[in-house]
Amino acid sequence: MVKSLKNKLLLYILPSSLVPLIFISVFSYFRAQKRITEDRITLYLEQIAQDTADKIDLTLLEKREEALAMELNDVFAEAVEHPQAVRQAQSLLDQMILLHQVYDLILVFDTDGKMRLCNTRSRQGDRFAEKGVSVLLRMKPSLSEEWFEVATGGNVGYLDWHQSPFVQAVYDYQSQDVMNQYQIGFAVPIRSRITQRTMGVLLTLINWQYIQEILDQVEKDLSAHQLKSGYAFLFKNDHNTIIGHKYRKNRNYTHVDPQEAPQDNYGTRLVEDHHLQNLRDALVRTERHYDYEYPPGTKKISGLATIDSFFNWTCGVGIDYSDIFAPVNEMRNVLFFATIFSAALVISLVYIISGGITVPLKKLTSTAAVISAGDFSGRVDVRTGDELEELAQTFNEMAASLEERSEALLELNRNLERIVRERTTALQQSNAELNTAYQELQQTQSQLIQSEKMASLGQLVAGIAHEIRNPLNFIYGNTEFLRAYVTKLINLLSRYESVESLNEQDRNRLALEKQSINFDFLVEDLNNLIENFEEGAKRINAIISDLRSFSRMDSHQVVDTDVEASIEVALSLLKNLYRDRIEIHRRYTPVPKIRAYAGPLGQVFMNVLSNACQAIPDRGDVWIRTYSKDGNVVVEFEDNGCGIRSEHLHKIFEPFFTTKKTGEGTGLGLSISYGIIKQHNGQVLVESTPGKGTTFQIILPIGMEPQSGAA
Repeated sequence: MVKSLKNKLLLYILPSSLVPLIFISVFSYFRAQKRITEDRITLYLEQIAQDTADKIDLTLLEKREEALAMELNDVFAEAVEHPQAVRQAQSLLDQMILLHQVYDLILVFDTDGKMRLCNTRSRQGDRFAEKGVSVLLRMKPSLSEEWFEVATGGNVGYLDWHQSPFVQAVYDYQSQDVMNQYQIGFAVPIRSRITQRTMGVLLTLINWQYIQEILDQVEKDLSAHQLKSGYAFLFKNDHNTIIGHKYRKNRNYTHVDPQEAPQDNYGTRLVEDHHLQNLRDALVRTERHYDYEYPPGTKKISGLATIDSFFNWTCGVGIDYSDIFAPVNEMRNVLFFATIFSAALVISLVYIISGGITVPLKKLTSTAAVISAGDFSGRVDVRTGDELEELAQTFNEMAASLEERSEALLELNRNLERIVRERTTALQQSNAELNTAYQELQQTQSQLIQSEKMASLGQLVAGIAHEIRNPLNFIYGNTEFLRAYVTKLINLLSRYESVESLNEQDRNRLALEKQSINFDFLVEDLNNLIENFEEGAKRINAIISDLRSFSRMDSHQVVDTDVEASIEVALSLLKNLYRDRIEIHRRYTPVPKIRAYAGPLGQVFMNVLSNACQAIPDRGDVWIRTYSKDGNVVVEFEDNGCGIRSEHLHKIFEPFFTTKKTGEGTGLGLSISYGIIKQHNGQVLVESTPGKGTTFQIILPIGMEPQSGAA
């Protein structure tokens, strides 16, 4: 019987530690084996693909050399130049067809494209029908065909994978493996041995079976290594057209059930027919291997290799993932069942061992609950003879200590209550002092705001005084002229009144007097003086009207405010700042009225417009735009003045910050304006480029009441 808790825990920890350790080891081995297997298979496929590509490349080079060797035979040159030599050349062609067993046709053309001779026997030794031969001899290649032009030019021409009309004229491959219907060709020039002049073209058409058998051999070799899903395939130089494949029409399958084989893949296209755009992209990138699904739901991995010969084909060798990882999957199943068994074993051991531990622990838990409820008299009775009994004794000692400390805590609590009351009184006194300081701060802030308002008012009054002085100058300057004109008119009227009747002499005398005072000019200029008086009076009246409007807006009451009207009042009062040097461009879009403090909002427009005018040292432009957006009224003020430096841009709304010279500003205008806009639940956005100008964008919500309190 194990009495030591250490031994009991050891019996539990040992299995529960070993089982995960074993599992982790097996799992790591599985992952490592998978990685090694996958890497080795990838390298293996790449090597097979490269070997197959090299074998095809060597085969093509060999057939090209054979065609070039035929070119050196004088018999063919004689057959082109002398018709009587055709029989000997034709016999030689038949022997070459039977000897090599790869050519469907060997044809000789003159430089005009006329066929001079061809073989009359097939690869199997059968003689062609006379009708087929006669049809073949009447066929001509197009003189514009590239291979013919290249060969007549003295070089080797190549015919890529295709179905030759020459072969179709004499062979019937329709019921045979579809690979027999395709050919490749080499066209070489036939030269005169004396003059070295090109006299004709020799064309060798090789049956595609010769290349496909190389691919089929790869399939057989992989099947012998228990990789029955493996096979080789070829793509044309467009990286899209399949020109060699395991699955094709009329094939005699030996390793695959024909019922399970997909449709004929010869001549199909990766993208259009099989939707394998990613595989085509990998071919274009000349990757060495690639993973894809074909047919859908069957994952494959293929090694890829480029055939470096004149056709630029790409060879691939693919295997299904199910074949590659079949042994690994079997190992995974074994490990799965081993894990389940190990887990069951651990659970059983833990259940048995925990019975000897949980009972004493439950006693400890129940007694701890009693003590936590405030009854420190509870004790635990555990007699197991191991560490749990020692734990119970320690717990009982702790309970006794807690009982003693509880009394001490009660006394300490009474002392703390007294200290808290004293601290509360001190905090109340500090709070009163803070309230007093806050009131003083508010008064100081109010004084600063009034100071800025007085500074703005002083600037406004100076401008208005200048505006009123101009029409008053009209009146003062013309008063003397008006007095003189009226005196002259009164004297003239007195003369008329002193004359009882007008005779010819009196008329002449009065006419001379009218002429002496320039009566006609006096009457005309008198009208001008009266119009000047009226214009001056109107301008003074307009300025006084704007001042009255501005004074009414200074009321701190929430009213429906016309933003554009408020801007116009500010423009009128600031006219002295921009007249004759700044052009104001109004771009107003009809916007609804907003709920606002009209006076403070007008002060914001005054501050922003004043800053815009002062930022333009000489001549310039100011654009004012209004429009509605997302439930807000947006007002933009843009100028082409000096702008604001980037290091100052984030400070412009701070109190007392200003870039103006000493005495030209308090640094409170934009700070106060920012507070007013925030009080109206709005935003102020600023963009500026030094030397180009600044744009202020003020966003005010429509239909939202501003916050209470003076701005």
